[in-house]
Amino acid sequence: MSYSILVASVIPLLFLYLVKWLNFFETHKARLVVVALLWGAVSLWLSYMVDHSIRMALDAGELGKQIVSTHYAPVVEEIFKSLILLYLVRRADTTFFVDGAVYGFASGIGFAIAENMLYLSRVDAATGEIIGTTRAFVSSVMHGSTTAIVGMALAGFPMGGLNKHPVVAWVIGLAIAISLHMAYNNTAFHHFVFGQTGVVILAVFAFTTLALVVLAILWGLRRERWRLRKSLSGKSGKTGLSRGEAMLVQHMDDLDDLLAPVEQRFGELKREQVANVMLLTAQLSMKQDLIRTTKDPELRVDVAAQITELKRDLKRQRGEVGMYVMSYVRSIMPKTTWSLWVRAGQSLAKLGAAKMNLWDVLKARLVGHNPSGESLHAGIRRELDARASASAAALLATEGEE
Repeated sequence: MSYSILVASVIPLLFLYLVKWLNFFETHKARLVVVALLWGAVSLWLSYMVDHSIRMALDAGELGKQIVSTHYAPVVEEIFKSLILLYLVRRADTTFFVDGAVYGFASGIGFAIAENMLYLSRVDAATGEIIGTTRAFVSSVMHGSTTAIVGMALAGFPMGGLNKHPVVAWVIGLAIAISLHMAYNNTAFHHFVFGQTGVVILAVFAFTTLALVVLAILWGLRRERWRLRKSLSGKSGKTGLSRGEAMLVQHMDDLDDLLAPVEQRFGELKREQVANVMLLTAQLSMKQDLIRTTKDPELRVDVAAQITELKRDLKRQRGEVGMYVMSYVRSIMPKTTWSLWVRAGQSLAKLGAAKMNLWDVLKARLVGHNPSGESLHAGIRRELDARASASAAALLATEGEE
């Protein structure tokens, strides 16, 4: 039975980690994810009490169980699971609708784990292994995905302005979640009609719902990245960024590649510190965009306080990185269009060696202009290193004069 308990609890948490990991902006708060997870477990008890009362009122034996499972339970469970979202996603800690998806999925997973434990407490060890594994990979995914849909609706999913009315957005999200939940429960309750194929159908249903949530998250991240680029374009001075830093922030999902030279020169610790600076800068820009668009006076006050805190943290983190390293970071994304070719060269290198190398062709054609035979990429890198060293020397000289 210990194996069943482990699978039924750990696997759902891994799915939660996957959804949380997708948000590379890390705008969600870890403590709120835990709050949502715990509420999900509480919502199981509340749902069970209501469902049991309805079943007793119907007093129809197995027929009553079927009616409650296929008609009442989806409504009751989705409402209770999503109640915490009415509080979480209307706070300044929620930056955009992807945060709502993370909190909603956490609440659904908390509900699913508690329900898995309830089911396992009613069966023997052999049956528990089957139920624990099936529910971990199927029911848990369904519960997490449906509540994530409600979270996205409440947290401001673009819906023609409906996100300005929380109750309306909540009802719309609930309607979608309840419909999916009802379809799942009807299939699950009549699985004997399909035999073992019914489990496959349920798995396809659950993972299709999860795929829709994941696609919505990826679309939301892409949309937010576009807004971030638009916000930072030509306005980097407002956040104290150089143009090179602004370019790095706009490519948050490529930081592993873009900051590789920092790790090679200064070590892994400095690379992590620089990545944290870029992450805080992106979050600051998103909060500044949020305070410009929100109309809620209380929310504006909360966001303003967070902006002040982010600026303080950003200043401290930049101090830990140091001026010399930051000057080198600013040189990684040069202020010319040549950086585009360097980036293209790095991307092509990942694909492996081709039969005809574009850089070899260009080198052959440009050999008359480059007698030394030095590659274009190496020349640009040498120039960037020279700029970084010159900038650092100037800063050190200024400090010495002071």
